Amino acid sequence: MTKPPADDDHTTIKSVDTSLDIVEKLTHTGPMTLTELAESLSRSPSNVLAHLRTLQRRGFAVKENGRYRPGLRYYEVGYNIKENYPLYVHGTEPADDLAAETGEFVWLMVAEQGRGYYLYKTGSEGAVESGAYTMGSRWHLNATASGKVVLADMDEAHLDEILDTHGLTSMTPNTITDREELKSELETIREQGFARDKEEAAVGICGVAAPVRGLDGVIGAIAVSGPASRIKDEYFHDELPKKVKETADIIRIKYNGSSAVDR
Repeated sequence: MTKPPADDDHTTIKSVDTSLDIVEKLTHTGPMTLTELAESLSRSPSNVLAHLRTLQRRGFAVKENGRYRPGLRYYEVGYNIKENYPLYVHGTEPADDLAAETGEFVWLMVAEQGRGYYLYKTGSEGAVESGAYTMGSRWHLNATASGKVVLADMDEAHLDEILDTHGLTSMTPNTITDREELKSELETIREQGFARDKEEAAVGICGVAAPVRGLDGVIGAIAVSGPASRIKDEYFHDELPKKVKETADIIRIKYNGSSAVDR
């Protein structure tokens, strides 16, 4: 997994920080006037306008009816990133097959800088979700089966670095927020080769995830999620983990075969 870059003020560019602050504000708040945006960032309108003009020229900001919003150029960039991600390239077809077999939603997740990102979701007509999971959003790794699979692959130093940086956020009363309890579960996950989500990310939703391994380590995770009323007992503890691990192996074989050819 990719580690976050070292924090070194000498390597940062303040103007880039400002542009990204503008983008993030518009993304989370919605369309804003120049005055609103400048006030929210505690910057002068002239400074913010200079950044906005650059973003507009490159297609990353759009002005409509006197308000600014992010441009669809981000969609283009994000789509291309996703389409070229190894887990997405080799995992979507096996994920579709698993969704058809289980009747539940199946997810592909990758981790970057200590957060999880869902690249793909697929499910049959009868699949149910809580709405807690959203494509492209950042997730705390301790709160989902996929995230715990990723954490279980880290060495002790990297794991502590991630936990120190991002903490142990509670999504439901069932989320593991105690560090030692989490580490104990991660040890179990390493031994059994999969992780369970016992209504830890969303009340009423359970899941199972398995790591997808590449030639140089875990490249992501595949998970099945569904109502706790369906994912329970023997199915939750044995049958579903077996199906998920088998699918993870299929993706691994496809990915490693492609990587071997490239090398």
